[in-house]
Amino acid sequence: MARQTKKDHRTSCLTRRQGTRNVKQSFLIVCEGMCTEPDYFKAFRMTTATVKAIGQSMNTISLVNKAISIRDTEQKKRRYYDQCWVVFDKDDFPAKDFNQAIVLAQKNGFRVAYSNQAFEYWFLLHFNLYKGPLHRQSYADMLSKLTGIPYSKNEGFGAVMYNRLFHLQSQAIKNAVAVLDEISHGNPAVEESSTTVHLLVEELNKYI
Repeated sequence: MARQTKKDHRTSCLTRRQGTRNVKQSFLIVCEGMCTEPDYFKAFRMTTATVKAIGQSMNTISLVNKAISIRDTEQKKRRYYDQCWVVFDKDDFPAKDFNQAIVLAQKNGFRVAYSNQAFEYWFLLHFNLYKGPLHRQSYADMLSKLTGIPYSKNEGFGAVMYNRLFHLQSQAIKNAVAVLDEISHGNPAVEESSTTVHLLVEELNKYI
């Protein structure tokens, strides 16, 4: 057997290190809400991914355009993301704007985690399979009763909800899928109540 030189040894070690190195996945998540959504997604305990979640206090089309601008600016600084997402709600915005925002995001390489009517519907699905119209003004009271703590939109509370609901997350995903299977017909603006937040949650969970 040929004797391995120091150079050969260094080369083989380098090859092994490069072959086994885990390259982290990177997420850019641009949210309509300033606190709840960014804080919730930042609370995921990532081990093989990095998350940049930011709130913009914008909605539908304006939010998507802002997200595109943020992504493009980051790229000019040589910061690239493997997955880019926008997170926004239907609220009372025109159906045309809501649907157009989804299409605009997808055409520009973003995935969409929308909620009709609002993000808190995703929290509610951790407890029950809620179907049909459910006005967002009732969400806070419902969540307060279900969680046993007063619901809040203050900074940091999104992380509180992540930790409090984590053990129910798989059920929320099942409920979100069940709702979409039943009512999704290609017109998200009229498909109340529904959400695709679970799609982003599933992606993040791959890197915990």
